[in-house]
Amino acid sequence: MMPPASPQTETSANPLLSIKGPVAELLLNAPARKNALPLAAWQRLPDFLETVRNTPSVRVCVVRGAGGESFCAGADISEFEAIRATPEAARRYDAINVAAFQALKSLPVPVIAAISGPCLGGGLGIALACDIRIAAQSSVFSIPAARLGLAYPPEALADLLEAVSVSDAKHLLFTAERIPADRALAIGLINEVVADSALDSRIASLCEKMAGNAPLSLKAAKQALNHLAQPAQATDLDAAHRDARVCIDSADYREGCRAFLEKRPPQFRGL
Repeated sequence: MMPPASPQTETSANPLLSIKGPVAELLLNAPARKNALPLAAWQRLPDFLETVRNTPSVRVCVVRGAGGESFCAGADISEFEAIRATPEAARRYDAINVAAFQALKSLPVPVIAAISGPCLGGGLGIALACDIRIAAQSSVFSIPAARLGLAYPPEALADLLEAVSVSDAKHLLFTAERIPADRALAIGLINEVVADSALDSRIASLCEKMAGNAPLSLKAAKQALNHLAQPAQATDLDAAHRDARVCIDSADYREGCRAFLEKRPPQFRGL
């Protein structure tokens, strides 16, 4: 997530979609802010992915950050005081994030996250919603919710737990530390680490392999694995959502956002 800068225009922050033969590429397009996405961009992601879903020639989808220096620094925190200030507003905001994650997870084709640079917060949520995560050596990963006084959406935590152990998930959430690519690989957060200069060629190689395989087989495998990865019975998330509402309604959340924007350590009081 990024400190404040000049406001982005609606157009400049739009995701971009390109389709070349069997490969679709979704570009997270806010490079001036390390691809931290405003709410309007989050809202558009499912529509772009619906285009991928409805294009029969597409065999694989790649998600990457514009500029090549950052995958996605999460949500644009400079908007939070205006559009994420109350529990109800936060619930709507989180629902939009979760809809974007679900649109990625439910695509019938393999989705590869090509990760370079920071992959933080909601950006890590996007990566976790992809089927495979390939990271450049210089990538870093973090979920900084605890530094802002907010709760990460429970549905996004389910995606995290598909990749890492409960203990490693707690470490990420409790510390809000940034971890390097090698550590992310060791705990299963990502699938592979490559040299920065080799990221594009590795992604191209994977796309070629997947595009050459039977699409119905890939679709069946993805749907079956996604289903099997879910708990046998839906977990009651009411309590988790209640706790999230308490976070958003707290003085600590307001302090966390202000401290981030003012580039100072937050002073949390548990209130």
